[in-house]
Amino acid sequence: MIVTMIRPGMLLQGRYRVVSLIGGGGFGKVFEVDDGGTSKVLKVLSLERFHNPTIKQKAIALFQREAELLRRLKHSGIPRIESDGYFTWSDGNAEPFHCLVMEKIPGSNLQQWLQARENQPLTTEQAHEWLIQLVEILKVLHQHQYLHRDIKLPNIMLRPDGQLVLIDFGAVRELTNSYLEKEQGKQTGTVLVSPGFTPPEQAEGHAVPQSDFFALGRTFVCLLTGKSPLDFPTNSQTGQLIWRDQATSVSPQLVNLIDRLIAPFPGQRPQNCQEILDYLQGNQHEFPLSEDGSQTLPPETLPPETGFVVSTLGLKRLVQNTFYPQQKSDKKLVEKPKKTQAKFYKKHRLKFFLAGCLVLLGGGIKIWTITPELALSLNNFGYTKYSQKSFEVAEIYYRLALLLNPKLSEADYNLGLLYEDKNNFEQARTMYQKAVDKRDDKAYNNLARLQIFNKQYTTAVMLLREGLSIADDNQVKYAMLKNLGWAYLELGRYQEAKNSLQKAININGDRAAAHCLLGKVLEKQNNRQEALSAWKKCISSQSKTIEEKQWVDEAAKKIKEI
Repeated sequence: MIVTMIRPGMLLQGRYRVVSLIGGGGFGKVFEVDDGGTSKVLKVLSLERFHNPTIKQKAIALFQREAELLRRLKHSGIPRIESDGYFTWSDGNAEPFHCLVMEKIPGSNLQQWLQARENQPLTTEQAHEWLIQLVEILKVLHQHQYLHRDIKLPNIMLRPDGQLVLIDFGAVRELTNSYLEKEQGKQTGTVLVSPGFTPPEQAEGHAVPQSDFFALGRTFVCLLTGKSPLDFPTNSQTGQLIWRDQATSVSPQLVNLIDRLIAPFPGQRPQNCQEILDYLQGNQHEFPLSEDGSQTLPPETLPPETGFVVSTLGLKRLVQNTFYPQQKSDKKLVEKPKKTQAKFYKKHRLKFFLAGCLVLLGGGIKIWTITPELALSLNNFGYTKYSQKSFEVAEIYYRLALLLNPKLSEADYNLGLLYEDKNNFEQARTMYQKAVDKRDDKAYNNLARLQIFNKQYTTAVMLLREGLSIADDNQVKYAMLKNLGWAYLELGRYQEAKNSLQKAININGDRAAAHCLLGKVLEKQNNRQEALSAWKKCISSQSKTIEEKQWVDEAAKKIKEI
């Protein structure tokens, strides 16, 4: 056996001193070896498990393919192997062992990393950065016409400097013309399956480049939820993994991308690595259409309709479910003292009258069939009450407007404003996201601003770049560009921050925010003279928001220090 034949202390090829056995499984064993003071990894192919000569030769061919690939590819995310890293060794008494010496990657694999943090999910920020790294590695691999075919947590290493490295290329498959011809002819190739990560087409022996995307997406399901894909059910009609409810803290843009990566059919997934990178880097807001005409990124999912019929509800239930949906039963409402209830109903008798009208108008039909014009009027009434600081009444009008017209993004956005004013930022984010789903440009800006407060800067950048592509109003564009500059500043991307802030100033130079932020950026770029000029404009311009006033105060202090 390999373990007894190759032992610590042995010298192979007159160069590699075996240090210890560090792992094994699959096709062989893995040792640590010393190469003149440098620690490296020795993979040894185990042939003893293969009794069929044809299968044995196939295993040798896969091992040699891995060696050839690693020799050809030069990337920091792929283990290095020298030209003489592959060799055969024998003690003269048995069949030669096939050996491969490669770079030893310091750090831990992502399965170990996740376990060490007790399966605490990855943040959106970190997931975004890691996805970019891994897709760039896959891009190199695919450009050389190779598929990895076994992407999963144990096959991704994390270096101490934060660089991810894709390892274990034993399952790699070259996309030669003959292989593609086999695929078109539906001939089965080598089947290598990792439960939960292997896509359906690969399990049937028909792997394609999009098969790697599926495994990559399933890997990030693990990282973003702390759970195995096998722990989640699938939709019996579509085959889609039902996991989104376990990733509530992840940005919707990233969740949607993962869903597209793990789509059941290859044609539903992104068609190449560059499409994914363009989306992640903000250069593309939607994936192009696939060959069958479907989008490779799904539209945002709207909340399901409530589905109740007005004529089947009592008036109290209608008011409670419409105005206060967080209450799941009548119990909390009726537990109020009778005097309090009477005062409440008297205070809102106009709303009860309106609700009663809706009941009569409903006549057994669903409430949202009433004209959208009425919904818009209710939304406008709500905004008037909001302007008068009558938040409770405004909320009722907004919710009625949405009941009549669930597609009314203005009401979602206005509810977001209301909740933000009440410092209920979680509900504000929820309502802004619903408005974003309906392509409301103002909501992109406000949601991104909240993400910046939450230090989710990359998510904010993605939202703002997408919002800018649909914004028409200059006031909205100014706010987006200002916040984009702010997010870039926090990410340390100073030139991009400067460019965005200058565009904002070109739109409206009378507002303080962009000047204040520009001063911060110029200071980071060691341009003190221009920073001073920006700070002077900052303190002489209009400031409205809390953060603007804070920046003005900071600018005034900076001027005094100079």
